[in-house]
Amino acid sequence: MLSRLAHAFRRRPWTTAVALVLLLPLATAGAFHFYALRQWHLAQQALLKSPAEADARLRTCLKLWPWDVSTHLLAARAARLNADFSRAEALLNYCLKLTPNNRDPIQLEFLLLRVQTGELNEVEEPLLNCVENGHPESLVILETLAGAYMRNLRYAPALNVLNQWIRLEPNSAQPYQQRAWLLERASDQQAALRDYRKAVQLAPNEVAPRLRLAELLLQENETAEAVPHLELLYKRHPERHDVIARLGQCRLLQGRADEARQLLETAVQAMPDDALVLVSLARLDIQEGKASQAEKWLRHLLQLDRSDTEGQYLLVQALRLQGRMQEAEAAQLQYNQLQELLKRVNILLRDVVERHPNDPEPASEAGRGLLRLGQDRLGLYWLHEALRRDARHQASHQALADYYQEKDPEKATYHRQQLAASTKAGISSGR
Repeated sequence: MLSRLAHAFRRRPWTTAVALVLLLPLATAGAFHFYALRQWHLAQQALLKSPAEADARLRTCLKLWPWDVSTHLLAARAARLNADFSRAEALLNYCLKLTPNNRDPIQLEFLLLRVQTGELNEVEEPLLNCVENGHPESLVILETLAGAYMRNLRYAPALNVLNQWIRLEPNSAQPYQQRAWLLERASDQQAALRDYRKAVQLAPNEVAPRLRLAELLLQENETAEAVPHLELLYKRHPERHDVIARLGQCRLLQGRADEARQLLETAVQAMPDDALVLVSLARLDIQEGKASQAEKWLRHLLQLDRSDTEGQYLLVQALRLQGRMQEAEAAQLQYNQLQELLKRVNILLRDVVERHPNDPEPASEAGRGLLRLGQDRLGLYWLHEALRRDARHQASHQALADYYQEKDPEKATYHRQQLAASTKAGISSGR
């Protein structure tokens, strides 16, 4: 090629030079186009696992293709998945300016954005209708709805959309993994194990489903099955502290206390708030008669999550070993109450709330229970859901007024005013 170019220069130097000058911009433009196309494909691959990476790559594409609607639309989706909602909305509005026709994909992305920003109740019906009618973006719709339902512990609709997702995409590990997570919270551990095993089978190189499968196997005392999963993960990822932690937990259950302590104490340096690490260290200390040290781990755990039943149970043991019987009895009573409350909240969320979509009381009771368990975000969600069902529900206004009394006095005042107004009107829709 170079020899031909040299020969052309010798024969027609001016003509060749002019041709090169004319061709150079085209070649440069072609190179930039190829680069942008490469970034586009890499962004599509990264969209679900790393939306931040997808967003960064698509910013390059937008500079080179500023008028391309599909690029702006994909960038909006990446921003939405990266929780950059203001950027997603701005990109979608720009899409509307770019195209006067075929706005359906843009409107769909607006609906999905509303789901992620907390307007699930307002848009779930049209989105489910899209899936029912075979919309080409059904998988994206189901994935978005599943995430929103699970974040709010809406068991029944979450299970419904995950089942639909699996029917449409039976060889994808993600819906099996998410359904397993849901089944755990519905106290169906064996079904959860089946789904985690399926997720591992479909995505053998993914860490998350294999690690959670091993954790659940340890929880169910299926240590022998958990061991190969954890040893494989440790071989592949010896630097990961979550893997080190779970292997330490496994070694503890195998009776290999010295190895367990070494692994757990390594993990706790990087994961000081990990519940399973704290519980395992407390168990190890109780076994070795170090009850006061076990108590320290457990107090820290319960400060982080007062609804941790295993931590509360072990605290009772640690106090008894120290001869502090009165405190142990009080901790035992708290443990019993916690167990009952958790059981009641799970029953409400799994079996009652969705079956009575117009009754505010089950949603309100679930919300009040979640607040008592320290699950503030979920508790507030369900209390507001109760008020959506009945704007004058007294028990919900009372719970919200009490919750906001110190955190946000203005909101507390509002709910007390609503409570007073409903009482004055003789409304008694709550307990």
